[in-house]
Amino acid sequence: MLAASATQSAHLGQWSDDWFAGLSNGAFATMLCPGWMLGVIEGNAPEVKGWDIANVFPGGAGNWGGSYLTVPANGKNVEAAQELADWLTDPETQVKAFEEAGTFPSQVDALKADALLTNTNAYFNNAPVGEMLSERAQAVKVSPYKGKFYFQINDAMQKALTRVEDGTQSAADSWQQWATEVDALS
Repeated sequence: MLAASATQSAHLGQWSDDWFAGLSNGAFATMLCPGWMLGVIEGNAPEVKGWDIANVFPGGAGNWGGSYLTVPANGKNVEAAQELADWLTDPETQVKAFEEAGTFPSQVDALKADALLTNTNAYFNNAPVGEMLSERAQAVKVSPYKGKFYFQINDAMQKALTRVEDGTQSAADSWQQWATEVDALS
């Protein structure tokens, strides 16, 4: 298992108070930034100047999954709920939501909209975020497989990486613990 060296990491646990403070005090040199992270950064570091984004990702693109809307068949207002789901997932509505709140569209048809492709973000050095995020979304070639134990395996991996990151375990020991925990799932 390869983890960041002591000089490559700010050693801030994601979503911790220290991590949020690091957003606003210059502790980060770089971080992965999906579209939804733009609002997290700007909202927690409104006075910081110099944040920017780049249209790069190792291997081309990644997809961690997404959200789904469901309408229970036995719900009280099924027809109204379906209409709301249809409206929320309409490409035009999603582009408007992106313009207003920065929520990147999930609908492929929205990725070609001029309003999206010409969108820039002043906070991020006037980066052409609409164009960049559209290109990253279109570069995704595979949907992640999430089998029966996906969440348990992912959680165990996050904990294994954290143990190495915070120095509580060596990479070899943390890997062995992860493998033991995953073997115990089946």
